[in-house]
Amino acid sequence: MCVIGRMLIKSMIKNMIDNQGNERRRYFRVSDLVGIKYRLLSEGERDLATQEKPTSLKSLLGQIEEQITINLASIQNSQPEVHQLLDLFNQKINLAFGHGFAEGAEDEVAQSTRACQVNLSACGIAFPCSEQAALNQYLSIEVTLYPDNACLNLLAAVISCDRFDDGSGEHEYLLRANFVNIGDADQEILVQHVIQRQVHQLKDRRSEAEH
Repeated sequence: MCVIGRMLIKSMIKNMIDNQGNERRRYFRVSDLVGIKYRLLSEGERDLATQEKPTSLKSLLGQIEEQITINLASIQNSQPEVHQLLDLFNQKINLAFGHGFAEGAEDEVAQSTRACQVNLSACGIAFPCSEQAALNQYLSIEVTLYPDNACLNLLAAVISCDRFDDGSGEHEYLLRANFVNIGDADQEILVQHVIQRQVHQLKDRRSEAEH
């Protein structure tokens, strides 16, 4: 076999391995506390949501946040001190903007965002709710990831909604949904967040075991 042929085969094998690794990362899951706000959509709203392009200031800021997160992830290992400093600046800006939106008319409904314990992956989410949803019903969901306060506006489809008792008496159902038409940037933010939370939780468990 010629040298070029061997190089092509090696390249193909490497790409297959990389793709398999990326695919596995999408299914990593973590139990986490996030900010969540959602709304069940009618069929007409669902069709509109799948075609809608973000135009609001908040949506544009979300797109910028996605790019910042990706760029920060690329220097996390090679330049950890620079990464930490830039990440702190980004968190500070997010908090400032979040406070401004909470006071502004554009984000009046932000007050309905609640901190919620969820099960999260880059493919979907499960969380307790007070209303029943139909199988395959679409929902518009806004997820705020802590501590970075990165806000993702996502579309999801219900895969199950079962009776559930969270002990508070406020939530009667556990809703599970898969994200629909999620962008690569949003998905990468979720992947990075899930991996980081898994690492932190593992460190916490080890620390507790040592004590």
